[in-house]
Parts: sequence; C-alpha cells; structure tokens
Amino acid sequence: MGLLHDKLLRQQQVITAEIAPPKGAGTKRLKEKINLLKPFVTAINITDGQRALVRMASWAACKVVQELGVEPVLQMTCRDRNTIALQADLMGASAMGFPNLLCLTGDPVKVGDSPESKPVFEIESVGLLKMVSTLQTGTDHHHLKMNAPTRFFMGAVVNPTLHGSNSQLERMKAKVAAGAHFFQTQANYDLTDFSRFLNAARPLNTPVLAGILVLHSADVAIFLQKEIPGIHLPREIVDRLTRSNDPEQEGLQIALESMLALEGLCQGFHLMTLKKEHLIPQLIKNYYANTTLENASL
Repeated sequence: MGLLHDKLLRQQQVITAEIAPPKGAGTKRLKEKINLLKPFVTAINITDGQRALVRMASWAACKVVQELGVEPVLQMTCRDRNTIALQADLMGASAMGFPNLLCLTGDPVKVGDSPESKPVFEIESVGLLKMVSTLQTGTDHHHLKMNAPTRFFMGAVVNPTLHGSNSQLERMKAKVAAGAHFFQTQANYDLTDFSRFLNAARPLNTPVLAGILVLHSADVAIFLQKEIPGIHLPREIVDRLTRSNDPEQEGLQIALESMLALEGLCQGFHLMTLKKEHLIPQLIKNYYANTTLENASL
C-alpha cells in the first residue's frame, strides 16, 4: 500500500488535491500542475471523465503523476465501461502499481460535451467496490481465477449536501460493507450542515477527507450552483465574492474558514478548484499557519 493508506491508518491528517487530465495527448501543462502541488499534498486525484467531458484517460495521467514522484489516486467511473472493460482496466492499473482507487458511478452523459453518446452504467459505485473487492481475492467478477490479485486502497465518494443526510449515511454504510477504506466528500458551503454530517459519519470508523472547492469569482460560484449536480451555495458566499475587490483572495479565505471549522471532524481534506490549481499551495500554507492540529502534516 502507499503513503495515503499509511497516513490514514496511523490517523494522521492528510491533504489530497484533484487535477482534471488534459483535453488531448499533451502532458506539459499536466506536469506543471503536478510539480506545483507535489510539495504540499499526500496524493493527487486524477478525474475520470468528470462532467462527462472527453479528456485523457485517468490511468494515463496517473502514470504521469507517478513518474513525477507523487502518489496518484486513480478515479474510475461506471458510466463508460461494461464489467469486462472495468475489470480489464482495474487489472492493468494494479499492474502499473497505482496504489489508490476511487470508485464512482459517474456523471450523466447529457451534462457533457458528447450528449449523443450512450451511457453504460452496467453497475454503479457500490457494485464497482464489490467488483474490486472480488479482484483483490484473486478471482474475477465471475469467480474465475486470476494469475495475481489486484492491490488497491479503495475509496468512495459521498455528497453531504444531499438531504436527508440519513440516505447518504446509509449509502456510506453500503460502501464500507462493499469494501471502501476511505471517503472523499463533495464540497458543502453550509458549515453547520457539513459539521453535522461529519459528526454523524464518525461511528462508521472510516476516514473521511472533507471536500473543499476553492471559489475564485462570483461567476464561478453561480456556474457551480447552476451546472454542477449536488452543489449548494448559501447566498452569503456569493455576496462575499461579489463585494470583494479581490475575489481570488476572498475565495481562499472562504476555503480556509471551512478547513478550520471542520478540522477535528475529519481526517483531512480533498482540495479542488476549477482550473486554478495555483491557489491550492497558498491555501495549504494559510491553513498550516492557522491550524491548531498537532499532527497536521503532508
């Protein structure tokens, strides 16, 4: 297993970040983003067709992450692959030495740039976790023997903004039963609601990384509210960004306030931006300058 596994097992706080792979075969900009984040994070997630947009395969971008000396988190969705393709990709990803896997159902095709494409969804995220758990024992989905098992530290996602929260907690329980070892959450800008959810999830005894999506303008906030499923922004957040003379710095302050409010309720943070990865190192520096946690470390 990798560094993410070891730190979570030792109950150390960790920070992960997320990068969308490039639109095309070029990797120059991807490498720049990885090197920018490298000193500050435990691992880097690479999205898999997020928002149903056509981009480089997650496994290929994860290979670049790995080659640059950072631990990757491979994301895999069920939208575009049947169970044969899923298993083939999982076997290949394990052979390439990727230690971490995040299992997702995937965004609907209609929200992306190829709405005429046909979605697969032969299984969803719980089914994918169960499939991986089977592959970890050395047999495939139909219990046929493999020459070697896969070896993944398996993660799953949860959206704390969906109500009632009990349904999301039940979903988390199902994912833990299916094999999830840790969770990364969607962002939630209602900190009272977010805190309540994280407290409710603690009896599961499964590490949770709270999702923090850094906003850099009021326009971006409004776009997220309208276009991204599961995002809810309180009016005061949009107002703060609208009134600010420096929206990027205001967005960083909002993210910092979220992290400080949630520390102690989760085992770390998963940081996200919309094409503004350069903000993440500054946010982490600001956080460590203000945190009271003694075990806060990369």
